[in-house]
Amino acid sequence: MKLPEKGKEVPFVEIKEICELYGLHGLWARIEKDPPRKPFRSDGCSMWFDSWGGKSLYSACFLHDLKYWAGYPGEDVERLIADAELMIDVARITGETGMAETMFFGVRIGGHEIFKQSFSWGFGRES
Repeated sequence: MKLPEKGKEVPFVEIKEICELYGLHGLWARIEKDPPRKPFRSDGCSMWFDSWGGKSLYSACFLHDLKYWAGYPGEDVERLIADAELMIDVARITGETGMAETMFFGVRIGGHEIFKQSFSWGFGRES
């Protein structure tokens, strides 16, 4: 299954399929139980490169965006896990750790909910 294009609104049925495909069963259960108010769109690797060294990072960033979209304010542990999973996914894609670690530190600083950006933790639940 090809992931939806950057900026495209993704319907719940497609989010369910993506969660099933990537083994994100807990994430889907959370979304199904209490869907975020805003529709989901991924902006790819927010304020960063969507590819590096000829390798697309989009899938890692898309899944990270999905986790951030569904997050609740104050979920520091869940956010840390999502950020660590992004780092691991990027390391697997690139075959090295430098870019993965740089992205991890970037999202730890810039993705916090206090900034209330379109890509901040819990952006789907913002009113």
